[in-house]
Amino acid sequence: MKKFKYKFDSVLNFKETIKKQAMKEVAFVGKQIEEFLAKKENLISELKGCKLDNNKSSIKISELQFLESHIFYIKKKIEFVDNEIARLKLLLKLKQNELIEKTKESKVFQKLKESKLMLFKKEENKLEIKMLDELATQKVNKE
Repeated sequence: MKKFKYKFDSVLNFKETIKKQAMKEVAFVGKQIEEFLAKKENLISELKGCKLDNNKSSIKISELQFLESHIFYIKKKIEFVDNEIARLKLLLKLKQNELIEKTKESKVFQKLKESKLMLFKKEENKLEIKMLDELATQKVNKE
């Protein structure tokens, strides 16, 4: 019996490699989003701490001014992080759509390979049955 050789194996391997790369990109963007969310949580807790310090009754004017400017700075940082999270979520959506397309392309070639393998096996079975019939016929003729 000869071995099954799929003529699009190199294309299938390439599609699988591209799909794995897309999966890595999706994971990377997801990790970036998680990091920015953690950064936002830290900024929010820092902001709460500053607001508590701001509510103290005996505080110098210079300290109050510094706290107010620091609170403004933290709010701007939170706003920047929110914008970055929104951008990354959009990028994640794009990467996920790209991954879906790469998966579809890969599956097309995988299904084609499976159908070609089934045809190959059917042909091999036919040849095997034909060979067995010939052997049986030869054995009957010898007797």
